[in-house]
Amino acid sequence: MTTAPISMSHAPGEYLHSFPGGVKLRHYKRMSCLHPIARPPMPDKLSLPLKQHVGSIAEPVVTVGQTVLKGELLAKPNNPFGALLHAPTSGYISAIDQQPVISPEHATGACITLIPDNEDIWHPSCQRMIPDWRHMPKHELIEHIATAGIVGLGGAVFPTHRKLNTDFAPPIKTLILNGAECEPYISCDEMLMREHPEEVLLGGQILAHALETVEHIIIALEDQMGEVEDDFQRARRLIDDPRIRICRVRTIYPEGGERQLIKVLTGLEVPSGGYPQQLGIVCVNVGTAWSVKRALVDRVPLIERVVTVTGAVNDPRNWLTLLGTPVSHLLKISGGFKQNVSRLVMGGPIMGMAISDDSISITKGFNCLLALQTHQLRNPQQSMPCINCTECVRVCPAKLMPQMLFHSIRTDNTADSSNLSLQDCIECGCCDLVCPSHIPLTEYFRWGKSQLRSRLHEQQRATKSELRYRARETRLKTEQDQKQQRRVARQQAASDQQLAQQNIAAALARVRNKQAAPEKPNDQDSDK
Repeated sequence: MTTAPISMSHAPGEYLHSFPGGVKLRHYKRMSCLHPIARPPMPDKLSLPLKQHVGSIAEPVVTVGQTVLKGELLAKPNNPFGALLHAPTSGYISAIDQQPVISPEHATGACITLIPDNEDIWHPSCQRMIPDWRHMPKHELIEHIATAGIVGLGGAVFPTHRKLNTDFAPPIKTLILNGAECEPYISCDEMLMREHPEEVLLGGQILAHALETVEHIIIALEDQMGEVEDDFQRARRLIDDPRIRICRVRTIYPEGGERQLIKVLTGLEVPSGGYPQQLGIVCVNVGTAWSVKRALVDRVPLIERVVTVTGAVNDPRNWLTLLGTPVSHLLKISGGFKQNVSRLVMGGPIMGMAISDDSISITKGFNCLLALQTHQLRNPQQSMPCINCTECVRVCPAKLMPQMLFHSIRTDNTADSSNLSLQDCIECGCCDLVCPSHIPLTEYFRWGKSQLRSRLHEQQRATKSELRYRARETRLKTEQDQKQQRRVARQQAASDQQLAQQNIAAALARVRNKQAAPEKPNDQDSDK
């Protein structure tokens, strides 16, 4: 007789589990939490990249010179995995061209430039009355979320309406609102939860209604967020939903990762290459839940988000920023740089991406703008050979063998990299932090994953080419067989016609022979 795992005998969040690996880090969050969230002044222009989601680039539905209103549709995707893009304010379109963007693959991307008119006039579609979400069927509710252009605001920018489409999965029993903001310096989620706990919980209720079968709504907070927990407890009493549970998890990096948080709260592990939906779980960022509430209750599409501006700036704080706002504008209103700033980062100090151009604009996945001084950066050191100390194995939250992956990538052995589950690497950087040989392991893993994707694309192209070749051969053979069948049929028909003519000729010949034969005399006549 098998024993049910503890995660099946306890409600999610009632018993906390642990995940492998992880590192303890200082958070450096207090400096940006001293002031409430504020709205920055309107910038002179907004630059809106057409790719702010996973999948292919969106296609603009506006033209240069066109006047648009706040919330009006600017671009729509050409595949189901994209997200709509809306005007953050009213104004006119001055350009649709290539501009600097945040991307690991390209330095520039297609953008729509919007010049604000400072009138901030709403488009009528954003003021229309829609039915109460409590009375909406699932498909209609998901359609409204898709129309608002909402994506995951925790960094993955996966379209939320696609995550809610769980027809292929078992019934979703658990909804997790991820507020475990584990990377240092980033505090946008903490401030959002501190100031809008009721709206976050209401957004969670809307998501649970869209999933239909949810029995548990878990809000995950770090154990250092005592004040935030108090705010949520007050909001929970107001909302009075017995499904809601507030859980405080350890302050350890990278516990805010989706797979790690699910492991902590339920004890279940998302299978390699799989999705949480396969376990009956959906996990969304608290900022995403807040955006869902605004879309379904306030009729506001996703046109702004909370961004942390922190580090070596004179006035670190969180700003409720319009999409398309230039980084330079946020830096200016945050008091500018302190001395000796040597690096500007989008995101946190570990998983963030360096910014080389402050004309880059805020996107849906832009959660933090971090300025780092020279002394805050790791001293560049020459990488030394791996000594197989296995420290990287000890801290890896995905239970990988980083040192073996490193060797397979260096030798360009993609088969070994795939067998060692390189695709499961979450690029958290824990292995970099503990490596005594100063090997940039995460950079190797990113490159190795890109090579795996390239090989996979090559295999897919080769497979498609082979399928096309086989289809062509089958088609040609079918056509040849059909021609042969038609030829045989014609020959048979011709043969049948010739035989018919012979039969007719024989019949005519018999008739002529009969007519030509003399008539036999009658016996009675001969007696007379």
